[in-house]
Amino acid sequence: MMLPSFHSLRHINLGSLILSFAYTILVSAACIRAGVSSNPPAKDYSLSSSKSEKTFNAFLSISILASVFGNGILPEIQATLAPPAAGKMTKALVLCYAVVFFTFYLPAIIGYWAFGNQVQSNVLQSLMPDEGPSLAPTWLLGLAVVLVLLQLLAIALVYSQVAYEIMEKNSADVAHGRFSRRNLAPRVALRTAYVAACALVAAALPFFGDIVGVVGAVGFIPLDFILPVVMYNMALAPPRRSPVYLANVAIMVVFTGVGVIGAVASVRKLALDAGKFKLFSDNVVD
Repeated sequence: MMLPSFHSLRHINLGSLILSFAYTILVSAACIRAGVSSNPPAKDYSLSSSKSEKTFNAFLSISILASVFGNGILPEIQATLAPPAAGKMTKALVLCYAVVFFTFYLPAIIGYWAFGNQVQSNVLQSLMPDEGPSLAPTWLLGLAVVLVLLQLLAIALVYSQVAYEIMEKNSADVAHGRFSRRNLAPRVALRTAYVAACALVAAALPFFGDIVGVVGAVGFIPLDFILPVVMYNMALAPPRRSPVYLANVAIMVVFTGVGVIGAVASVRKLALDAGKFKLFSDNVVD
């Protein structure tokens, strides 16, 4: 938690990558084992009969996918901190999206095959049903939980680093060393308070898929699809009737609509799940 910069996180990033691969392989193997067992879980691949429900679920899914692929914005920003920006950015994004495809799509596809539309957003919950025996060996489930905990620590370090640096701009004194008492004391206090506040909110509000949808709709869709084309048109100023300018405007309009509808769908899902909500519940609401 006290690592001073993004660059100092490079070994944490490597460890996080290994943890992601290990968790993906373990969970995918467990789902396959459950799906081909002699007593497999009931599978239902049907969709909702309501057209409005299908529409809202589709846009909610788009928002969640935006959050998944929007993770690439961090290595993209980080890659631009030192030249050559373009080459490093491309390499970072290619690696990021390759990892995303493997670690998100493989367990998602296999989990849906094994459990149908009843699969939980956290597939470990599907492997550990409330009623009946676990659908995977205890050692495998225990190891998967340990990997999740370690991965959460790594993710918190990476994603919180930007907030740390913003907070420490005012509290740090460049005349003293990074690990001097003058800079270390406020760093420990601010970062500890930040992590404690995040942990408190996460524990109090057990909405996983719904929150991811809201973040994707109001955060990653504008960040990934709207702001880049707006900034391109402003910075390079192509002729207003040129195909590039018109294509950028079309992208901006379409994804603004997608973001708005996705936000409505995500908030709607939160409202529908509010009845299941209990403060500090150990049951994550999907």
